[in-house]
Amino acid sequence: MNTSGYKNVYFIGIGGISMSSLAMILKNRGACVAGYDMKKSEITKDLEKNGIKVNYTCSPDNQNGFDTVVYTAAISENDSEMLLAKSRGAKIISRAELLGEITSGYRHSVGVAGTHGKSTTTGMLCHVMNKAKNDATVLAGAVIPLINSTYYAGNGDIAVFEACEYKNSYHAMRPTIRLVLNTELDHVDFFGNIENVIKSFEKYMDTDSGESENIALINADCKNTVLAAKNIKTKTYTFSTQSENADFYACNIKEENGYYGFDVMAFGKNYCSIKLSVPGLHNVINATAAAAASYLCSVDGKCVSEGISEFCGVKRRFEKKGILESGALVIDDYAHHPDEIEATLKAAKKVCKGRVFCIFQPHTYTRFEALMEDFAKSLSLADVVVMADVYAAREKNVNGISSKDIRKYLPSAEYFGSFEEIAEFIKENAKEGDMAITMGAGDVYKVSDFLF
Repeated sequence: MNTSGYKNVYFIGIGGISMSSLAMILKNRGACVAGYDMKKSEITKDLEKNGIKVNYTCSPDNQNGFDTVVYTAAISENDSEMLLAKSRGAKIISRAELLGEITSGYRHSVGVAGTHGKSTTTGMLCHVMNKAKNDATVLAGAVIPLINSTYYAGNGDIAVFEACEYKNSYHAMRPTIRLVLNTELDHVDFFGNIENVIKSFEKYMDTDSGESENIALINADCKNTVLAAKNIKTKTYTFSTQSENADFYACNIKEENGYYGFDVMAFGKNYCSIKLSVPGLHNVINATAAAAASYLCSVDGKCVSEGISEFCGVKRRFEKKGILESGALVIDDYAHHPDEIEATLKAAKKVCKGRVFCIFQPHTYTRFEALMEDFAKSLSLADVVVMADVYAAREKNVNGISSKDIRKYLPSAEYFGSFEEIAEFIKENAKEGDMAITMGAGDVYKVSDFLF
């Protein structure tokens, strides 16, 4: 792992999942590390417990002694800490650039990209690599229970990491295997339209890794991904759950109570058999992608079968939170895009014997406004929809958007202005056999604090 050039590093936005992982990796490799974040969180508390100083207010003294400053894509050029870094003449690099440097030089490096499914697929690959005992380095966007962390710094010759498309971050990365799960409209504040998203993924797939291995591994069932890969020069392999014409495909797919078992074929030969421990047809796609990437990393099929079959999910992906006194099951899920919501609710309907209550918190005003009708269509799969206020994240509400606006397309949606009110509604209405899912990329998971 190439970290020798980093001795005194300051992180702007250190509380992010990926930023905190990179900070810990550098600290564990002997670097002096500190950072800034807007507010305290479980992540920043964890960093502080591990001896990393986190500043919550801007000060000219924050960056004293640090010669390198790393910033996350969510930080604006006019951010006070960024302006300070520039005035000091520090070396300034993006999170993506640092990730690209850290993951360079591996024999196989898998950059897991796509609008959704990245964390789950990375988690599956983590389990596979653990079974194969190849001591792979893993950097995920969610906590993987197997390693009880978002990252593991291994000493083997394989690296697996999430490659995020926001602000074209993944263009700074050089994985030898560029895995693309799907290509859909998201991050509307940056991309604006699907054409720009497709162009972005095309550039990601067509960037030379600089290594002898230079591969794009794409979902043949996603038309936008196929379109993005149409003119790339990179050697391309395909995976599918629908067509036997793909290089890797799932077959003999069988479902039982929302959970799936299937075989994966690699270039016409049976590579492995998988019985999923996470529900939903979308996870057949994720698992097929993980199996294909594992094959290209020369992992034995038995390790793939055992690793993926034992994978029980990552934190905040269909995560069981507990059972209410009424007997209703409470689940938390990170889904924040219409496609993700549809996939998660379809899985929930297969698993749940009663009604499905979906407590949804839109993430960013621009995404919710641009995709509102699609959100309504996906949410309508739930028996009861409860809307929480929009999670602003990095945005200001310039157009006066409210989560209640969903009623234009979904009149039956409930709305409450606080998590406490939402929890009371769920406790009063969800009964034995029902399922209540808190859903979104913000802090909607905190509803559980009022449920138990």
